[in-house]
Amino acid sequence: MDGEGTRMNGIIVRFWLQLLLRREQAVTWLVSLSVVILFNLFMHEGIAITYSVNLLFVAFFSLQIASIHKRNHTEPFLYISVLPTYRLITYQLYVSLILSFPLLLMMVGLLWKSFPDVSLWNLLLIVLSSVIFAIMSGIFVGQIVKHFGLAFTILISIYLPMGLMAWSYNEKFRYISPIVNIFNPYMINWRNLIGLLGCSLLFYGLGTLLSSRRGGGKKSLIPWISTVLACSLLIGVWGYERLFNENVQTSSFKKITVGQTQVKYKGISSYQAKQFATLFETLYQVAKKKETHPVRYTLEITRMHSMSSFEPKIIVQNHNKLQINIYSNKLLEFNFGMDWATKWIDYILPQSTHLSNEQVDAFKHLKNDIIIEVREKNPGNVYTLQGD
Repeated sequence: MDGEGTRMNGIIVRFWLQLLLRREQAVTWLVSLSVVILFNLFMHEGIAITYSVNLLFVAFFSLQIASIHKRNHTEPFLYISVLPTYRLITYQLYVSLILSFPLLLMMVGLLWKSFPDVSLWNLLLIVLSSVIFAIMSGIFVGQIVKHFGLAFTILISIYLPMGLMAWSYNEKFRYISPIVNIFNPYMINWRNLIGLLGCSLLFYGLGTLLSSRRGGGKKSLIPWISTVLACSLLIGVWGYERLFNENVQTSSFKKITVGQTQVKYKGISSYQAKQFATLFETLYQVAKKKETHPVRYTLEITRMHSMSSFEPKIIVQNHNKLQINIYSNKLLEFNFGMDWATKWIDYILPQSTHLSNEQVDAFKHLKNDIIIEVREKNPGNVYTLQGD
């Protein structure tokens, strides 16, 4: 019986692959791949929108595979087969990875071009996790939504907003946002990767349990185990964040001093605190050398994994203290993350309200010269990349 079932599974898979390799299906795939390649080559959009469009096409390929039997009117053959739905989804995952491989390489190249000094391992990890998430989302939608147009619309409504929204909004959906890690690929956000893994497993389990296909192994333990494991991972990440935030809130500030700049910090490492202190001290000294009258502040840095408001204030001035709220890895990255020197210059050199237009322009140029000099000095090697 097992041998007969295995033979039948093989026949079904071969038949399914033959559908996939029919001329019209191959043409659709090649046209779609050409469109996304042209988009990457000629549309100079921001990295977030470019990356999310690539993920949209990966999800689209997977949707094509998941709904191919519907569009070829072979549902009865698939519905009465002995192939369990969870195994069918596994096969669809394999084929989706093969079809998406050119895009996967393109996305690695996109990140490598944007972040040439980041570890290739980091880039591969980021791309692979987001691609698997996109594949499983496409398969999941294809399994539960019968109308292809509606399914594609759902994918568009998921992936395009991710690229168009500000990074701070993606942080609010950090468990399920596959582009969170591109905002600081130097420092992998493991909570995001675990969240994407949990969501992929959830798509796998629910794709079987909610599939429009009747029977098909829904009573098997495999989709239930996948669903329970996915929920455990997501709840575990959420619980870790709550515990981390509570520990930070109840802990006392540590202190570090560089020159005359004092930094009070909690939730970040002493190395990261020293980076902030070194940059601020250099900024202050360069401004002082320009014969301005900079205002000195103490930095008070708090790292939280989540913030209560939808778009919390990153810097809050409190007398001679700048309270800095870190709630994203982006804010710990100095090259492409947060331009702290530009943010701080407005505090240490506040602009007078009684200036003429010419004086305002001159003051802006002065601030810009100070920032450029600080970047050239590269205090503490906080800038691993130097601009042209």
